[in-house]
This record gives sequence, structure tokens and C-alpha cells, in this order.
Amino acid sequence: MKRVWILDRSEPQAADILSGLSSLMYEASVWLDAAAMLEAARADAPDLIIVEQGIDSMGLMDVLRAIKRLERRVPVIVVAEQTSTQGAIESMREGAYDYLPRETLPGGLEDAGRRALSNDGGMIQAIGSPGPGDVAELGAVIGKTPEMIEIHKLIGQVADTDAPVLIQGESGTGKELVARALHYNSSRRDSPFVAVNCSALLPESLEIDLFGRGGEGGKCGPSRMEIADGGTIFIDEIEAMGLENQARLLTILEDGYFERPQSRKRVKIDIRVIAATSASIVGRMKNGDFRVDLFYRLKVVSVFMPPLRDRRDDIPCLAEHFLSRAAAKMRRDINGIFPGAIELLQEYPWPGNVRELEQAIQRAVALNRTGVMMPEDFETLCEGQESWQGLSFGQGAGLEAAVRYEFKRRFAAEETDISGTIVSEMERVLADAALAAVGGNQVKAARLLGISRNTLRKRVEKV
Repeated sequence: MKRVWILDRSEPQAADILSGLSSLMYEASVWLDAAAMLEAARADAPDLIIVEQGIDSMGLMDVLRAIKRLERRVPVIVVAEQTSTQGAIESMREGAYDYLPRETLPGGLEDAGRRALSNDGGMIQAIGSPGPGDVAELGAVIGKTPEMIEIHKLIGQVADTDAPVLIQGESGTGKELVARALHYNSSRRDSPFVAVNCSALLPESLEIDLFGRGGEGGKCGPSRMEIADGGTIFIDEIEAMGLENQARLLTILEDGYFERPQSRKRVKIDIRVIAATSASIVGRMKNGDFRVDLFYRLKVVSVFMPPLRDRRDDIPCLAEHFLSRAAAKMRRDINGIFPGAIELLQEYPWPGNVRELEQAIQRAVALNRTGVMMPEDFETLCEGQESWQGLSFGQGAGLEAAVRYEFKRRFAAEETDISGTIVSEMERVLADAALAAVGGNQVKAARLLGISRNTLRKRVEKV
């Protein structure tokens, strides 16, 4: 019969865990002393260990490291009273099989326990213990919904590997924050983290920025790839990268070097590549604008960032985090958020995702007069809500509604030249979309839009 050991703070706490295993055939033992349990495990390890995150006798991470050192590999499930980003990441990085919020008991534990006790338990390969990550950088990867907990766990599992990662999701969902979390929880954390946005540069500029300049007079300082040597490079909006640059990136992933443009000189490089996209790369592959082999080399690990409208239960903790940060930065004494304001924030569809929520909080903090965030502090959202109601960006938001909303927002902020600002922004977005659709070819993009190449270049440079 399989043996399960439960390490908890008290017998009543352990009883909750036992109820989650009631349908499994096992022999259970409850331990209240971590040191005693570990000593017994060194002599005769069980088939599964379940650890409550708030154990007092030893720290959770110390217990996980000690279990990893056992002669026999034992799957460990962590049950968390208060889930946290860093708790999930560190637990998985230290080799935990799973990380479960206590509120998922009993069903969640029953499923995880069954998987862990089957055969080899589906054990995750132990991936080292590089120590605490940069909590300041990780703080904004916030969320307690099941989708976000799974992302935190995945970060912990793969952070200290060199596997390429492809992060997909709408603009503003926090893809770069996930990339930073992967970097700062890896053994590369003391080396550079370099970010580049492919859609922010013209193809020729992107080529030089990423790979440098070869040929005569080619000295222009180190390229982004060289700066990132030993660390991580984060390539955002990778769907806008032209085919030639895609080929160079593929060579780095496969062979660990690249050749400078207009040069045969090979540059050896040791980097981890994390890419992100808010577009459909599959569609671009069908059109021949994105290499199939590069896509599969990047997608060794895939992360999908859900839009904020699909995880509204995370809005309160995100709002509190952004409020604390904005109040400190602006030196404002804000005491909290009124429940009615939270309800308003949860009802709004957030087309700009987490980025838009942060900007809304910043504006509200700057203009607040009462010391408490009230619904009226978010009146611009209320004004725009009717225009956005029921719109789905996955199915087309409606251009007229978008323009009306943007006008109301800027009018409320007492901006001038609203027409010029909105038209300029739309022209830039159109230019970016056209370039992405034709793989960065400026001539084709200009022809699609019915403008000259010089006009296209000027619009892109408005970023």
C-alpha cells in the first residue's frame, strides 16, 4: 500500500488534507515536526509527502531542499493557506510536484495526489536552487486565480533551465513581467536581461540593434545580443521580425553564434531566448512571413497570458499593488480603495488589460482629494463603459466605439488637439499592422496603405 506523509502545524489542519485523500488507497502518517519527519524519511522514505506552507519548525524551502537530497526521489505537494507569486515560483523551483491553494481541497488534492502516486509520480526534474529572485521585479506578476497560479508554477519549473519560452497573449497582459520573472529566478539572474520590441524599429534598424553592423566602418558599439551574453534576451512582438533576422535568431538557438550583417565574422553567444507575441504566428507561417522551424524552436515552453477580463478576481489585488506603488512614487497619502470602486473596476472590460488598469490607478492617485479611492475617481471609465460594453477584441471591437471612448477619455483629461493626437496614433497603429502583415517589408506596407515609403517611416517613428 502506498504511504503518504503529511507535515502540518496541527492535527486539525492535517485533517483537512486527509479529507482530500479519502478516495485514494494509502497509509497516512501525520507529522508536526519537520526535523523528525526528515530523519525518518532518510531511513525509509514514503511514496508522497504533503507539506503545509505555514509549517513552523523549519522553513518550507529548507524542507523541500532536504527532501530533494533524499536517496529516493519523493514527490512533494505544497498546500498553501495564502498563495503568493513568489511562494509558487520558489516551491516549484525547489522541486515540488505541485502547489495547491487550500481552498481547492478536497478535489484539487485528490487529483494531484492520484497523479503523484501513479508510477513515478510524473516527477518534475529537480532544477536547482539558485536562491531568492528579485522580488521587486517579480511583484507585478500578481494574481491568485487558477490561471495565474498555473503560470507561477510553470515559471518555477522552467526558470533555471535554458529552454526557450514563447509567451502569448494580448497587449498589456504582462508578458515582459513573466520574462523578467523567468530571468530573475534563474542562475542567469546576475547577468543582463535585455528587452527589445521588434515592432518599435524599422527592419534595418532592428537588424543593427540586435546583431550589430559588419563591413567597413562597422563599429557602432555592442549589439543587444552581445550585451545579453550570459543572460537573457526578451524579444517582444516577434511576429514583426523579418525573415533574415529570423534566420539569424534560429542559428543562435541551434548553434550558439550569429554572423554580423554584411560580414562573415561569427560571434559566439551564450543567451537564453524568451519571445512574446500578441498576434497569430500560425497565420503568419501560413503566409510565409514566419519560419516554421523558428516557431517550434521557440515554443519549447509555451505560456499563455489570459486577458484581464478573463481573470476579474485578480483585479482587487492588482489594484492594491498598483495603488501602493503609485502612492509611494507620487508621495500621496492614500488609505485604500472603497469597495464600490473595486466593483466598478471589476465590471469594466479592460481592453488595455493590466497596463490600462495600472494607468487608471495612477491617474486616480494623482487626482484624488479624499485619501480613499472612490468610484468617482474612476469617472472616465464610467463615461467610456457604455461605448465599450459587450465589445470583444477577439472578434473586432468596433472602430467607432473605440474612437468615441478615446475621445471621452482625453476630453475628461482636458487635453488639447484631441483630433490630431487620435489620428496620429491610429496612423502609427496602421503602419505597425501593415508592416507586421508583410514581414516588415516597407515597400509592400506602404503600397497596402496607399502612402509613400517616407510617410510610412515617419509614422512608425512616432512610437
